Amino acid sequence: MDLDISTHPVVCDMVDYQGKYCNIDTPGKSLNTINDFNSSPIQDFSYNFNSWGYRDQDFQQYIGKKVNLCIGDSMTLNFGGPATHSWPSQLAKRFHIPTLNFGMASAGNDAMLEIHSKLAEIFDVQNVFVMYSYFHRRFLQGNFTKSAWPDDNENFVFFKSKRLKNCFECALPSWCWTQEEKQFLRKQKIYFLDMPYVSLFKDYQTMDRKFIVKDVYERLQGPDWPTVDQFVKGADPHPDMFTENFGRFVSTKIYTNRDGHHLNFEANEIYANYLYQQWKQNNES
Repeated sequence: MDLDISTHPVVCDMVDYQGKYCNIDTPGKSLNTINDFNSSPIQDFSYNFNSWGYRDQDFQQYIGKKVNLCIGDSMTLNFGGPATHSWPSQLAKRFHIPTLNFGMASAGNDAMLEIHSKLAEIFDVQNVFVMYSYFHRRFLQGNFTKSAWPDDNENFVFFKSKRLKNCFECALPSWCWTQEEKQFLRKQKIYFLDMPYVSLFKDYQTMDRKFIVKDVYERLQGPDWPTVDQFVKGADPHPDMFTENFGRFVSTKIYTNRDGHHLNFEANEIYANYLYQQWKQNNES
């Protein structure tokens, strides 16, 4: 994937792209089986990228005007679901100025810093919201590299040097990180969507129980709990299930859309709410 920042940030491969599928969100390429892909309830959407190569409206009209920026990778542009389901789109509903989606597939954190600097010259930027990407990614000679830098310490130092300043931050969800990377993010006080918890499942009847992880459920199972098969088929939970461990036997797939990797509407809403609350607290203090 090429990024040209000579005049304004352009994701060259995606300029004016239109199509029913894109990248990993394609039958046979997604992390989901074709069956699961086709049975996803959200199917009626397409991809429309603008003249700068972003999945949003035309940006030319906002040059020099007050805007909010949302910067990230494919999680931000929202492969696998409608553009309206992305966290920038949901965040935009809370503001009275344009909130623009600068999600770039395969982008790393150094590329995000590059475009942030350029966008600050082009727009009257009011607020910046960022979802940090994989630590091993690099932006070299105008390209998003696919080569991995395996050394954690090197990646952590590199990230610190590229971390955006004066912005509202979050990071990719838990399934994108190793345990060491999660510990690092927590030390940096950067939010990321983690395993499901009881608070998300108070209305357990609406939970799609195909996401129950059998071996984890059985490891946590109390003597009077329904068996995993009974629970998956609709049995009521035992009162003792409502502990801090309730939800830990639910796969993070419950947060993903039809491609099996990117965020669904509900997960994007969690991120949008978090970022908005951070903005609100900052502006009330």
